[in-house]
Amino acid sequence: MEIDHVRLRELTEAGHLTAAEAAHATALLGRTGEPIDQILTQLGLLTEAFLAEHFASAAGCDPCLDLATIAPGPVADCDGDLNPDFLLAERVMPVVIEDDIVIVAVIDPARDAGLRGLAFALDREVRPVVTTHSQFIALYQRRFNDRAMTGGEREFDVTADFDRLKDMASTAPVVRLVNRLITAAAGARATDIHIEPGPRETVVRLRVDGVLRDLETLDTTQALAAISRIKVLADLDIAERRRPQDGRFTQPVAGRAIDLRVSVVPAQHGESMVVRLLDPEANLQELDDLGLPAQVKAVAEAVLQRPHGLILVTGPTGSGKTTTLYSFLRRLADGERKILTIEDPIEYRLPGIAQSQTNPLIGVDFASALRSFLRHDPDVVMVGEIRDAETAQTAIQAAMTGHLVLSTLHTNDAASAVLRLLDMGVEDYLLSSTLVGVFAQRLVRRTCAACAGRGCAACQDTGFLGRVAIAEGFEVDEAMREAIRQSASGPGLAQVLLQGGFIPMSQDGRNKVDAGLTTMAEVNRAVGRA
Repeated sequence: MEIDHVRLRELTEAGHLTAAEAAHATALLGRTGEPIDQILTQLGLLTEAFLAEHFASAAGCDPCLDLATIAPGPVADCDGDLNPDFLLAERVMPVVIEDDIVIVAVIDPARDAGLRGLAFALDREVRPVVTTHSQFIALYQRRFNDRAMTGGEREFDVTADFDRLKDMASTAPVVRLVNRLITAAAGARATDIHIEPGPRETVVRLRVDGVLRDLETLDTTQALAAISRIKVLADLDIAERRRPQDGRFTQPVAGRAIDLRVSVVPAQHGESMVVRLLDPEANLQELDDLGLPAQVKAVAEAVLQRPHGLILVTGPTGSGKTTTLYSFLRRLADGERKILTIEDPIEYRLPGIAQSQTNPLIGVDFASALRSFLRHDPDVVMVGEIRDAETAQTAIQAAMTGHLVLSTLHTNDAASAVLRLLDMGVEDYLLSSTLVGVFAQRLVRRTCAACAGRGCAACQDTGFLGRVAIAEGFEVDEAMREAIRQSASGPGLAQVLLQGGFIPMSQDGRNKVDAGLTTMAEVNRAVGRA
């Protein structure tokens, strides 16, 4: 443990960690006891490659980021004389024996107990080469046939029965593996964990700031064990691999409860799993903090003052629609209004608002819940999404009968929301009289302020840290109502909007590029060529 504190001081004094980052890592070190290199990489503060080179330089050793580049030697002959548990605990592994010298892969040569133990056991001089944790684990599993995951048993049979799967999912190494993946995802600010099986190994990737990045690689045994563990936690059938399944569970991470939504689908090489991380205690943004352009913010301020009508936020999955809706609700929750929501799922808890969740098993969907809400004397109703004609018609009815209704649609831009509702069968005269405002948005990666986009430890050498919204929005005026009544086409609606001072989302993207908040490549990725 003392070595870990020394490493933290070195990295902080060298400017690779801030004092706050070092304090966070120190707190986790005291709680978990994990090696400091794993804590730092799980938090997303430093990369494995950087730490390997740093540790090697500090000890005067050679780094080796790919153990496959070391010429093989007769080292496997000595494995019978070694204790695999000792090698794993000390994270040392002989890779080549040359005469009286053993080349040993090690994570941190400052932890010399393992090196001294190997020198004694093999009666040879040891010469360390510094590698990454991932490289070490991969070598260990190849040498000892996945002993780390099976507690000394041989390769796990992927056709094992339910009881065997459940027992394996509860073993300490598997529990630690899953906890480590979730902790790493939370520390990296990831929204999703993707566990993707391949023909020989499984890749774990994190979606950070809307972009997937590799976390680590698992072999078949590890992946099956991790997926089984998560399925147990989410109360899914771990023996069922032929049908898609969905579930959820809550996991404490760094002192706060994280809600996790689990989706499993059968794939070519096994089950593909996605785990979405939702933090119910996250600080929700106020309307003023969303970064909306001035014209869009003015529209939002205006339509939220309406006593009744339909307000829509549109965009694809992951575009921040829910965050914007919640900021609208926080503005409306003044204590004088009765506010009800029906969501799938409830992502954040809002004080002063009665929130409900859909439950298809008992027939509670958006449309049925909304019909019930109308008998509950609400002032404001939020419907998580308008997915079908029934929900659309019910939302229109609620807006017509004196309620302010907020919801979302999956469309590419604000004007397309009108066409989507018309396609769902909403009468044009009803839509024109109830729709009061429409917003569309995307999330683009924000240029890292610490390095101005060049790449640094803070942003994991990506040049981006966090995201910022680009948006467009309009209030339905008389000209737009007339266009809706005439069932105008997309270009026709867009022309009416531009005549009224509407600023397209692509222009907001260009404005944010000019302000140094993002890059044109990010804007083009989000909305197409701007």
